[in-house]
Amino acid sequence: MRILLVTLVLAAAGTLAVDLQPAGTPRAEATAAAVRAPQAAVTQPRTVEIALLRYGRLVRVERELPRGAQPALHALRELAKGPTLAERKRGLRTALVPGLRPRFVRVQGDVFLVRVSQALVAPASGTTLERRLAQIGATLRWLGTAQTHAAIAVDGRLVTTLRLGSRPGMPRLQEGEGGYPYSVRGLQLRLWTIGFLDRSDVTGSLDYRTSQALLAFQGWEGLAKTGTVTGRTQVELFKATRPKPRSHGGSGRRIEIHRDRGVLLVVEDGTVVRAVHTSTGAGGATPAGTFRVYRKERMSWSVPFQVWMPYAAYFRGGIAMHEYPVVPPYPASHGCVRLPAGEAERIYRFVEIGTPVTVF
Repeated sequence: MRILLVTLVLAAAGTLAVDLQPAGTPRAEATAAAVRAPQAAVTQPRTVEIALLRYGRLVRVERELPRGAQPALHALRELAKGPTLAERKRGLRTALVPGLRPRFVRVQGDVFLVRVSQALVAPASGTTLERRLAQIGATLRWLGTAQTHAAIAVDGRLVTTLRLGSRPGMPRLQEGEGGYPYSVRGLQLRLWTIGFLDRSDVTGSLDYRTSQALLAFQGWEGLAKTGTVTGRTQVELFKATRPKPRSHGGSGRRIEIHRDRGVLLVVEDGTVVRAVHTSTGAGGATPAGTFRVYRKERMSWSVPFQVWMPYAAYFRGGIAMHEYPVVPPYPASHGCVRLPAGEAERIYRFVEIGTPVTVF
């Protein structure tokens, strides 16, 4: 009775949907809320739990973890095997197709990097594909580690990013270069986890802010700046890490502007909180060096060029970081640091009078 009460409380807490099993159900089919009695360490086998399906609902099933095996990779390989014959007789199924091969699982901060074979995206209905991703996400979540997201790649190219602990929803895959698919929402989540996009900009649409984030990412990684999802971009997105500042300014806020990459880094306490696409001065008109913000104007008027410059933060003479309607993937200004709409206001609010600005 105590186990049943705890099970009901945990189920009400609202994680992934699971079945509630009667007391006589074999332990191998323990559900999401199962509570195990403590046993002596010498007799308790090490296990992982994989996510199988019964009538579309996720069910926890235990698999033994061999000594020395990597838990995440072993769990996904066990998941790929599907239910045993005995489990199939009890109604357990899988949406994953035979031939799925988990290649590796690595940890990058709070993100799992998961590479699998093309069988993951074998032709299927949206519902079936959603269940495949849900099984993978739940299996990783049930490891009980600190990771909150999983970037999923097929043959090294990013397909999507899952938020662990929630159903992925009906995926809408776009066809990328070479026929490798990708989810726009999953791509946006990946850009967010490495600092190139805001969480509120994860919309599932390839909009202006996403294209600007892609330009920043491509510039930072030294890729062709297209603002679109190229095959090389899919490869680099999967394995990329958050940018690191070049200067060592200790605590506090500062800005780094990398002219050769066309990227502005927003740095706080030594960590890059955002990486933003920018266009600096043509022909090196934006000088290198370390400066400080000395004036801020919500709407600044450029006398020599007769143009309004929203969210202007000046750091040397008449040179400012400001919003501009056209931010091309190459240096194009008279010296100012052009910023996309939305990003300029964010940076304007981030900096204060005296904030260091280093131009490389």
